[in-house]
Amino acid sequence: MKHLDIVQILLYLMWNKSEITFGQIFPRGTSYQSEYDTKETKKLQEGFNCSIDRTWNNKPIDHLPIEIKMSWFFEKQRGAPHKRVILIEFTAPLFDDPEPPVNPGPTPGLWDYEVVEFFFANEQGHYLEVEVGPHGHWLVLFHKGYRECFNAGDDVDLRIENTFDMDVWKSRVEIPLSYLPGRVTKFNAYAIHGIGDERVYEALYPVTDGKLSKPDFHKLEYFNRVDTARFIPESYNFKPFVDMKYGNMWSLVCPDDDTYVPRKKKEDHLF
Repeated sequence: MKHLDIVQILLYLMWNKSEITFGQIFPRGTSYQSEYDTKETKKLQEGFNCSIDRTWNNKPIDHLPIEIKMSWFFEKQRGAPHKRVILIEFTAPLFDDPEPPVNPGPTPGLWDYEVVEFFFANEQGHYLEVEVGPHGHWLVLFHKGYRECFNAGDDVDLRIENTFDMDVWKSRVEIPLSYLPGRVTKFNAYAIHGIGDERVYEALYPVTDGKLSKPDFHKLEYFNRVDTARFIPESYNFKPFVDMKYGNMWSLVCPDDDTYVPRKKKEDHLF
C-alpha cells in the first residue's frame, strides 16, 4: 500500500475522534513517525488565525478588527457523502448597511453591500472567491485567471450561520473542500461596508507599494503565502478534491485525468 493511501485512511479514521492527536494519525511503531509529522498534526489542531485591521491601501481602520479563524472540519453523514470542509469562523462589527433587495442565498453583486470576502489561490492563477453578508446572502465564484470567472454563482451551495450580539456580527461558514483549486498556496481576506462616498474597503494583506489607485481584490500579487497545513490535511491539497456530492468543480482547468506530482520532500511544504 502506498504511503499516500495509508495517510488518507488514517486521516479518515482520526476524524471519528473529538480531538486530533498524533497517535490517531500515525500509530506507534510505524515508519512514518517523525518530527515533521508531529509538527503538522499540531498545526492542524491549532488552525489559522488572522485579523483584518487595515484598509485596502494600508491605512489603519477606525473600528475593532475582524477576527478570523480557519480550521479543518470532518463529519460522517449517514446516507450521504461525508462532510469535508474548511470551517471559517469570524467576528466583525455590524455596520447595519441596507441589505440586498433579494432573498437570502446566492447573490450576484454582493460586493456592492456589506460583506466579508475570502480568496484562496494557487500558483497557476486559479482562485476561489467566497463572499458572505450578515443577512444570509452569499456568493461563491471560481476563477481560472484574473477576473476570469467560469461559474454563475447560483450553481453552488454554501452553509452559513450568522448570529448577532448588539453591534457585533458572528458568522460560521463551511467551504467544501471540493470548492478549492488544487495546491492552494496563497490567501487574502477582505471586508467592505458603507454607502456611497463613505464606502470603505479593507484587506488582510493590503496594497503597500502604491501601485493601485483604487481597490482591486483580484490582484493575486498582493496575496500572502499561507500554511495550508493549518486547515487542510496535506494529502488533500495536491489537486482539486473530487467527492460524490460536488464532483470535480475545477474540471475546466484540471480534468479528472490530470495528475499532480506530490512534492518529494515534505520539508518543501509551501507557506
